[in-house]
Amino acid sequence: MSRTALLAATMLATTAVPSMAQKPPVQKIDGLVNWVYDYEQGRKLARRTGKPMFVVFRCER
Repeated sequence: MSRTALLAATMLATTAVPSMAQKPPVQKIDGLVNWVYDYEQGRKLARRTGKPMFVVFRCER
């Protein structure tokens, strides 16, 4: 196999993988943290309890 064909096959194989990825399902996380997934609900809860918010911006959703 020529070097160009090998390079083309490698590039094709590595670019096709992300397009086949599926979104992971939303999972409840057990433990001491009660996660709030809605920004407005979290903001109201933080204001009511006087605790700071920890906001995570993610690309999976």
